[in-house]
Amino acid sequence: NNRLQIKLGDSEVDYDKNFLFYMTTKMPNPHYFPEVCIKVTVINFTVTLFGLEDQLVADVVKNERPDLAELRANLVVQIAADKAEMDR
Repeated sequence: NNRLQIKLGDSEVDYDKNFLFYMTTKMPNPHYFPEVCIKVTVINFTVTLFGLEDQLVADVVKNERPDLAELRANLVVQIAADKAEMDR
């Protein structure tokens, strides 16, 4: 069987490379299994005042104090790694 197929529910269906599938949700912060996240692109269109403030502050810090922006980025990566280690 040289056909490309994907599994939808209990069935396997033919896959076409031109096929695009879009999903939407009303959930404010949906969580997906890691197996799903590595195979799809998740776009969050939720805009909040806090989120915009955070982005603005990050841009200002990146321009005014790139050393602090780099330190913050490293801390975010380290915190994520520590959380992953704790979950094991």
